[in-house]
Amino acid sequence: MENGKLVINNTVKNGYQQIKTDGDRELLTTTIILIVIGLMAIVSASLPLCVTKHLPPFFYVFQHLFWIIIGSVGMWFFSKFDYNNLRKFTFLFAFAVIILLLMVKFTPLGVTINGARRWLNLGFQFQPSELTKLALIMILGNLFSLKKEVFNKMLFKHLLSAGIMIFIVLKQPNLSMTLILLGISFCMYVCSGKTLKPIFIGIILLASLLGMIKTNIIDLSNYIAPYQLERIMNWHNSDTDVQSEGYQVFHSLVAISSGGMFGSGYGSGKEKLGWLPESHTDFIFSVISEEIGFIGSLFVIMLFLTLLYRGITIATKCPNLYGRLLALGITISITMQAFFNISVATSFLPATGITLPFISYGGSSLAVSMSMIGILLNVSKIKLKRISYIQK
Repeated sequence: MENGKLVINNTVKNGYQQIKTDGDRELLTTTIILIVIGLMAIVSASLPLCVTKHLPPFFYVFQHLFWIIIGSVGMWFFSKFDYNNLRKFTFLFAFAVIILLLMVKFTPLGVTINGARRWLNLGFQFQPSELTKLALIMILGNLFSLKKEVFNKMLFKHLLSAGIMIFIVLKQPNLSMTLILLGISFCMYVCSGKTLKPIFIGIILLASLLGMIKTNIIDLSNYIAPYQLERIMNWHNSDTDVQSEGYQVFHSLVAISSGGMFGSGYGSGKEKLGWLPESHTDFIFSVISEEIGFIGSLFVIMLFLTLLYRGITIATKCPNLYGRLLALGITISITMQAFFNISVATSFLPATGITLPFISYGGSSLAVSMSMIGILLNVSKIKLKRISYIQK
């Protein structure tokens, strides 16, 4: 024992020693606070919707509580489960996710909402694309941590699995999730220490693609769904009709601006009373901003920045590359999704159907995010401690 921490490896290498702890308490505390804020926000945002739909007053609240329980079980389990053992289940899990995605696309169990077929009806609605984030992180973490000779042999198998998942998600269509998956892939590749040559080639190709779209050489409407193109065009045009195409974002901005510095008070928001669509899911940040103001919104953003900081800290202190990549991928996945959601609510990005992690109503997103935090907590239990040498 050393200051309440168990030394699990007495070998000092390059000035570091492996230490076992109880896990990152700051990360756990931050996650719990976000979940509590989310529950309170859903209570406030969903009550008017329940009245409109003639549902019991706390229908969405009880549904959300159910998923919090499921997520808590997942977080507890994965915090105890040695993350190194996840390697053995990489392709089995990826295969299961691909099957679920195909079931959404090709079976009657698939559910279409607002023009997108993303949900699976198993007696309860579940979004398998949420699982692709964890599956992709496991695939890339396993691949990028391999030695060079093994990496070259396994490259095709790993990239094929990842490519199939990303392609199916794109065709749902789910462009926002696809961008998150690509963002995770980019960050994990760069941080794995592999050659940056493919990155430079990708940047050149992307710049060329954007140039061809700008000059109308490529018609974007042939590659993305009509409603996605309409959202992009509405975001690009400042003179959009706020009574039709720009309705959601306009009322989101009204809610945010109405909150002022300290908000109108918890439960006193006006925009959720029929003006702001998806107030309990995609635009819940707008409800928070209206009711607890700039100070409350800034507090939520700071919580996600804290999560980002703790995740990166855990990654840098992990004793092996696989654990570092897992920690990095999970951290990027959650914080990038939060950035997308808040950016949409503030009209910094075009409207997308993506939830705010731990806060928005949405069972599959909550359960998967909490389970990934469990893995991150497990990674944080074993870390490298720098040893100071005293000259005698």
